[in-house]
Amino acid sequence: MSLPKNIPQDLSDLFQQITTDFSAILRGNLLGIYLWGSLTYEAFDETCSDVDCIVVTSRDLDDREFSELDNWFKNVGEHNRWVKRIEMRFVIDKEFLDKTSRCCGFYDYTGKLVRHGSDGNPIIWMNIGQSGITLWGKEAKLIAPGISDQCLNDALLLELNYLREGLASNVGDQTDKAFVYNAYAVLTACRILYSAHHRALVTKYQAYAWAMETVPSMWAAIIRTAKENRLKNTARRRQSWNRMPCAS
Repeated sequence: MSLPKNIPQDLSDLFQQITTDFSAILRGNLLGIYLWGSLTYEAFDETCSDVDCIVVTSRDLDDREFSELDNWFKNVGEHNRWVKRIEMRFVIDKEFLDKTSRCCGFYDYTGKLVRHGSDGNPIIWMNIGQSGITLWGKEAKLIAPGISDQCLNDALLLELNYLREGLASNVGDQTDKAFVYNAYAVLTACRILYSAHHRALVTKYQAYAWAMETVPSMWAAIIRTAKENRLKNTARRRQSWNRMPCAS
């Protein structure tokens, strides 16, 4: 396991506990555990980044496995602050891009393990193939499927449509939630545009720098404001996070 430098010790401890406990709970069903997202770009922000994980199994979780994992999240979450920031999908081997596949997930907005259909998101697998971190199992770049240009284009267009819907729903909304989402949406659109041009993934701020040099100047002020607003929100979250007793 080769983790990013300078991550908090209690997050490193959580990764070690995940590999130990999940291999015991899932036994022969476990094929691999991988990190993706900001942790793999050296862009992890302790105050606001999610802890993005993928667990690969040979088959769907049975009732025992599901129940024991659900209890694991509840019990470990009482002792490790990072469980509240986990975004973890359990996916079936060789069905990564199949939207009819069964899937389970633990997400910060649900706070529990849930069963759902797969979104077959190729962007995740592109990330894992390029820079994913292996916590347990076969090397990340060896398990990630190949992503065709058409598959990537379809996924990027779908993400753009999600952003468009989110921005449309926030018209006239002056709440902090809308403020945060709008900044996120603009910077994410920059990442989508970068990926469409370069067939690669980068951080929001790398995409921002590229977009400021690439897109028509009429959009520069909007993009710059989105970055400034995201930095302001990050500073507020950092102050809040640092006041939490578990952050010391």
